[in-house]
Amino acid sequence: MDIQPQASELLDILIVDSNPADARLIAEAFRDAGLKSAAQLLYDGDEALSFLRREGGFQNSTLPDLILLDLNLPRKSGLEVLAEIKANGDLDCIPVIILSGSANPADLRRAYELKANCYIRKPNSLDEFLNVIQTCYQFWGKAVSLPPKSGIV
Repeated sequence: MDIQPQASELLDILIVDSNPADARLIAEAFRDAGLKSAAQLLYDGDEALSFLRREGGFQNSTLPDLILLDLNLPRKSGLEVLAEIKANGDLDCIPVIILSGSANPADLRRAYELKANCYIRKPNSLDEFLNVIQTCYQFWGKAVSLPPKSGIV
């Protein structure tokens, strides 16, 4: 008998972080937490928006169920990317988790003003970091019901 993974195990995640090592660590931590699908890793704001709009080399991309977004990105900041996602009717219901090293209260406030679904400060230790991702996966991948994916953007 073939056992199919639960829907949460097939969660499509987009990770946008300017640091490729951090992005890979986040993806690996999600896999360790139980994620069966591959996460898409992107490293700058413009590239993330092209992916979400299915432009350029991303014409066949699948919209993610969840976006993890750093604030400190080249070309377009994470706050600019967040604003564009939440202003687009085809993308605005995709949950966006800000995962940033910034402890600046202005960044935190602005992220929530732009409708971020949550703001998580990147922990300093590896163990804490892995625990945060495990908790994130347990909540977003297992506890909540995510909206269905919209049509073509």
